[in-house]
Amino acid sequence: MVAGTQTETPRTPYKLWFDAALVDELATLLSDAHQDFDQALFRREATRGLDTLEFKDRTLHIADAMALAMPWPTAERMQTLIAALPPELPDEEGVTEKGYRFWPFGEFIARQGLDDVDASFEAMVELTKRFTSEFAIRPFLAADLHGALDRLEALVDHPNLHVRRWVSEGTRTRLPWARGVPGLKKAQPRRLRLLEVLRHDPERYVQRSVANHLQDIVKDDLPTGLDTLERWAADAEASSTQGDLLWIVRHAARGQLKAGHPRVLRIFGFEPGLVSINAFALSHDELKAGDSLALSLNLSNTTDRVLDVRVDYALHGPTKSGRTFAKVFRWSDLELQPGQSQTLQTTHSFAHRSTRKVYTGLHRLEARVNGVPSQSCELWLEGLEGNDPNALKNTP
Repeated sequence: MVAGTQTETPRTPYKLWFDAALVDELATLLSDAHQDFDQALFRREATRGLDTLEFKDRTLHIADAMALAMPWPTAERMQTLIAALPPELPDEEGVTEKGYRFWPFGEFIARQGLDDVDASFEAMVELTKRFTSEFAIRPFLAADLHGALDRLEALVDHPNLHVRRWVSEGTRTRLPWARGVPGLKKAQPRRLRLLEVLRHDPERYVQRSVANHLQDIVKDDLPTGLDTLERWAADAEASSTQGDLLWIVRHAARGQLKAGHPRVLRIFGFEPGLVSINAFALSHDELKAGDSLALSLNLSNTTDRVLDVRVDYALHGPTKSGRTFAKVFRWSDLELQPGQSQTLQTTHSFAHRSTRKVYTGLHRLEARVNGVPSQSCELWLEGLEGNDPNALKNTP
């Protein structure tokens, strides 16, 4: 059989967003906002050595050049930033990337605004309506954790959905790309108080942040995280917005569901050991990097009651160093009637990804039903050269 081939579309590196053209655009916006903004100084300092820097350093470099061109009190600086901003983003998910050019504004607030918290919070709220201030808020949390949380708590009912999302996203302990905040984990009761309000938000954009925040809590403090998942799931049963709250719980629990945590599986009615696995098969036993593999699983319910079923599959294989990895992938959720059998099919791509490469060697795929590993199959993959293509076979 001929295997399918998939390729990954190259993406423009983030650092290339922040170039001389962007500096010119910001110079115009800031000079229009304040007549004394020193455009020439800003352009000269912001572009000096810019091309040699990586993404994060470029945003900081531009922010520092802004500070040189605005030698004024903090309140006046923040009002200048606000005046330079474009109209607010629409109330919809997935539009904040349009505001990426204002990333240096957030860095400016974070580096220059701690001496006037009132003015800086006003600027962060306005920036969030166009982009995000989830990174800018971190130094303010570090400087006065409970004072910053008080200010954020006052915004949980803000009419702008981007601001409401910011309240959750900016206070996460595991926010990607963000600096850590001392004491933020210990302030978990305060953070949960924010989430208790935001979990009822009608916007999926906000709900996703709440779920990701709760997932952070599950990782930081498993007992509290599991208690919260169970309580929210019970609340969902009695809620008029049951679907939204249950979606939050499921999204927050996705890591524990993949890991097959028994307590989390029980929240969603996935009972282990009751589903019969009749057959698990792969379409190929040899493939090359870039090929796709078809997986097939036949299962049945031999009990006298309806069963909720969650199916995942785990992929095991060699890494570049010669060690082995294991990664779990979602397959399907379904309901099986008494006596019902069903065949599930899916495909897995072995294309190289920016975050995952395929190395030559023995790989094993394993079906997991309601958290329980069942049948497995092996195949040989030809990919990049690693240190030990038989690492999986040599692993106890």
